[in-house]
Amino acid sequence: LKRPRPLAGGAEGGAAAVVPFGRRSAAARGGSGRGSPSAGMSFERRARVRLGISISKAHRLRAADFDFSFRGRGTSDPYATAWVKSRPLTEIRTETIPSTCDPVWNFTGVIERCPHGDPIEFQVWDSDRLGSDDILGRAEVGFDTFYPNGYDGMLTLNQTGQKVESFLEVRIDVLPPLPADTEEKPRCFVMVERAAGLKAADVGGASDPYCLVRCFGKKSFWRTMVIPKTLNPEWREEDEVPDFELGDDLEFLIYDWDRNSADDELGKVVLSASDFTPDGFSGTLNLRGASKKKGTVTVRVELDLPPPPKPVDPAAHVTADDRRPAPFQLRCLDTGRTQRLACYTVIGRSKKYLDPRYDLILDSPGICDVARIEHAVIKCWCGADPTSWRARVYNFQMGRGAGLGAGGGHAAGGTSVDNDPVRDDNGVDVEPGSILRFGVREMWVMERAVLHQKSRTGEVACQRARQSAMEDPGSFRELKVPSGACNHALQHCSDWDSLVRVVLEWCGEPDEPPCVDIIEVCDECNISAGRWEARTLEEQEAFDMGAVLREVRMGCTIRLRLSADPCLLAPILRKTQAHTKSMQDLHNTRGQELFSGFG
Repeated sequence: LKRPRPLAGGAEGGAAAVVPFGRRSAAARGGSGRGSPSAGMSFERRARVRLGISISKAHRLRAADFDFSFRGRGTSDPYATAWVKSRPLTEIRTETIPSTCDPVWNFTGVIERCPHGDPIEFQVWDSDRLGSDDILGRAEVGFDTFYPNGYDGMLTLNQTGQKVESFLEVRIDVLPPLPADTEEKPRCFVMVERAAGLKAADVGGASDPYCLVRCFGKKSFWRTMVIPKTLNPEWREEDEVPDFELGDDLEFLIYDWDRNSADDELGKVVLSASDFTPDGFSGTLNLRGASKKKGTVTVRVELDLPPPPKPVDPAAHVTADDRRPAPFQLRCLDTGRTQRLACYTVIGRSKKYLDPRYDLILDSPGICDVARIEHAVIKCWCGADPTSWRARVYNFQMGRGAGLGAGGGHAAGGTSVDNDPVRDDNGVDVEPGSILRFGVREMWVMERAVLHQKSRTGEVACQRARQSAMEDPGSFRELKVPSGACNHALQHCSDWDSLVRVVLEWCGEPDEPPCVDIIEVCDECNISAGRWEARTLEEQEAFDMGAVLREVRMGCTIRLRLSADPCLLAPILRKTQAHTKSMQDLHNTRGQELFSGFG
């Protein structure tokens, strides 16, 4: 038996070390979320084992070299090797000790990645300068023998070529795994199940095939064991693809292992990333190669994608100690009760633990689906601009609320915004006009409020004084939208002229010429929400009313500035007269049609 030639390419698995498996597959964690394969490799992945191999010495080896001095029985030049059985790339070897049958090596090496269940094979060889090396003996240690407590003992060698027994003293230590990469990144696991119809590359009509798996265009790889003398190998081996990045294609290469020459390629195939991202792949691939008989390989691919990063809570800096006033308030849609909001406002039922100055206490009779202390929390904070404030509501009753009950109904409890349940731990943004629902019955609308209540009257007076100093108050007409009917009429205005006419009619001045060059909308606190100008008839006819109507809601104030500019007043009067004449003609025509039957 001659010495097999080690395969080129470095340690088993390629140049890069692979992080031990440690993590369960998506299917094993439950559910078929992102990265779970269609075929479902749902077992717990077991980490590869690092082994420390010590080969101390050998006793009574066969004398494989002839003693030309005729003074003794001959000697050998022995060296020893250790590897994971059927995985030549894991081989480690000692130095050669010349001219002895009882060598002492005291060698120590490491096998980085031994799969669970694979034995360790030890071989002792005689080194020859001319010709192939001669086998002096071999022994095997089963996986269950050295795992997990290691092994230390004397092995009896087989195939020694002599009647006297030979021995090899070895030690196997199970080493702790290398520190894993803590960075969350995509991982790709491939199970190579089998190949079929391979080319016969060896004399005798067979091959010794193994499969090499890598990212296309990269050097790092992992490979299966060698299955001797077959054209239809069954591997059923799974491992992680090293250096995998999302979007990489996978390349499968089938080789015939040769002892004394370069390995022969039996076929290869590339699996596109789009075929296994993100739900995995299971199937048979056709190999391509130089020969006519290419064969197939059956594989399964699973992606283990890291969970998406948790969104950052923009209000994380707002704590329960922040009780400063916020420019918002809640108004109950049933009773009209209002509650000023603080930067941190708690919603609950308890009068004992909640502060009515800052917290919303829902103590109406029959309220039982609202938590006593922390049903929900509203956080408010000021942005970079002192006038820009934001608010966010957080729900502490997960799994309850609108749309979460049987048949899509309301599950008692929970919090919803505009009939959408608050499900995220990071809360949901709310703004003036949003309808907040706590439990089933409590419905509140969020409104703007002055930041400091004591200064509200003075602030309104200052705003009016500033406006009066700049513009003539008598040239303005104001309408505070009083009802839903008025708001409905305003929302159906398609142009500048129709909006002006509706406002003047609700102001009680339908005969006022609709000659307006400025429209301003103010919110509930009389703070300007928008101001638009159109100083010619052409600009008014081309004006997009969407920007104005977005700010119009019940409770807001619409201000119109009447213009006496003849360049605008003259065409508007002509347009008004033409409109009046067309309406009069229409009235006369319909009157004649109505009374024509009585003539």
